[in-house]
Amino acid sequence: MLGREIKVSDIKVVITENSLKWMKFVDLMGGTCESAFMYYNKFMKKHGERFAIVKTGHSSKWGELQRSSYQMNGSLPTTDEDILKEVAKVSIDYCSNLKLDHNAFREHLKITGTSKYSFNNVLLALDDWNEDFKRTKYFNDKKVDIISRFKKERLQLGKLLQYGDNLTICGNLVSLLMKVVGKDFLQEECFESIEDGIQCYTPRFNEGERIAGFRSPHNSPNNIVHLINVYPPSIQKYFPKLGKNVIVINGIGTDVQSRLNGQDLDTDAIYATNQKQIVELARKAYKEYPTIINGIKSVDISSYNKSMESYAKMDNAISASQYAVGYASNIAQLALSYYYDGGGNDREIEDIFIICSVLAQVAIDSAKRNFEIEVEPELSKISHFACMKHKPQYPRFYAGVQKLKAKYSKRRRVEMLDSDIGDFNCPMDIIYRIIDKEVIDLRKNKNLIEETISLGTLVADAVDIENVDRKQRQKVISIVNDYSKVVGSVNREQKDYQNVREREFNACMMKLKNMTIKRNVMHSLIQYAFERENAKIRDNLLTVLFDKDQNIFLQYFKKTEKKSTLNS
Repeated sequence: MLGREIKVSDIKVVITENSLKWMKFVDLMGGTCESAFMYYNKFMKKHGERFAIVKTGHSSKWGELQRSSYQMNGSLPTTDEDILKEVAKVSIDYCSNLKLDHNAFREHLKITGTSKYSFNNVLLALDDWNEDFKRTKYFNDKKVDIISRFKKERLQLGKLLQYGDNLTICGNLVSLLMKVVGKDFLQEECFESIEDGIQCYTPRFNEGERIAGFRSPHNSPNNIVHLINVYPPSIQKYFPKLGKNVIVINGIGTDVQSRLNGQDLDTDAIYATNQKQIVELARKAYKEYPTIINGIKSVDISSYNKSMESYAKMDNAISASQYAVGYASNIAQLALSYYYDGGGNDREIEDIFIICSVLAQVAIDSAKRNFEIEVEPELSKISHFACMKHKPQYPRFYAGVQKLKAKYSKRRRVEMLDSDIGDFNCPMDIIYRIIDKEVIDLRKNKNLIEETISLGTLVADAVDIENVDRKQRQKVISIVNDYSKVVGSVNREQKDYQNVREREFNACMMKLKNMTIKRNVMHSLIQYAFERENAKIRDNLLTVLFDKDQNIFLQYFKKTEKKSTLNS
């Protein structure tokens, strides 16, 4: 790029020009690329030529499974109930197994409650401590609630489990190496062009496997990619440690970047699965739903400086961008539902979700660039088109998604009358009904329900309430009450929810750091937590007490030796 010749053996990292962020500040580094490089080179040598890895790939916490989304499942080009039943099968089996297999439920608690603030830690510890804890009415009520919410708030609303994972996308890696040494990078010869899909390479799936790929924001079947996994020798030779959470997708002579709704190579990821029916639907989508080309041009780059006014402007632009992406997604999902419910032949409705796909791309970049159009006014116009005045207005799953967002984000709920909500013949509503019907209902299989025992039978010693340090007891209750109020107001839908919860939990524990909670105080607080009128702070209080002193906490309950490690 700068005309410098160096030995191939001296090359440590190969990156593209777009990744060299210092090039955006050439005017502050001498005015030319050459002088800017000299400045950069001097700076790097001064600081030991260190690079920092800011993002890494992570495998799914669900093991071989990964969760999909309602946007993905709602775009699958089918209303065939038998096909969608197969699409939902892994989730149905998983949820049913939670009810039937105690060890499976324990594993679910571990997967969904890894944070220190999670009440799952308390349930798991008590189950380890006493063999009979799982037989208590308290535990079984908790179990029913956890599984019910998982079914209704996750699976029925589109977060289906499939064999697959989120894979970080790489471009043509060998081509990049060829470019560095002056060879014709278009003659990479790792992949071939094929009619019904795009070739890729990922160690996550076997050679020859077909894969369905989805990237967020995902708004239509036109955004589904059908991939064929091949194992090019040159990639395996030069990149033997690529890792299972990386996928190399052929970008030479293909439409992959447009297909994946404006995908680029700055750690973008796709949800990839080899589920048989989804893969076949991906192939169908790739052949029958043309790739959308975003032809909207940017006018100029947004200009910011270090002033507080500029920071506020930037923050507002980012917030507006995120809102517009969500707005486009909502309109697209309604349009898709109307489209499939009407038989999949309405071109005007089809244009709606295609346009929403383009507007979502524009919205994402609108904080950095100015475009020929404004996204929100365009979306507002689209939402008022006659074809969007469907009766009933909302599919069952969509109403559930919006109500859940309102519940956990503490925002004002979208007004939805019962008459506005209907059962649609669209992929997500069909999946909603399938899961409701197919997940095992123990009320109809009472022979599978074991008798419960009272939690009181597991208590080791009665609390001597007369000799409890009431001042210390009340201080702990007050601290946990304050903590509960704060975390109860946190929006669960925000991206940094876990970080906020972790921070608030740590702040709560810091208030208790210098307090040695006496044994009888600890046990009286556990007793207090289980009183009916204290249900609102029960989980938080028990979690805080457990984290404060696990040993004294557990001694409130009788200890038993584990009888076996077999399912029960």
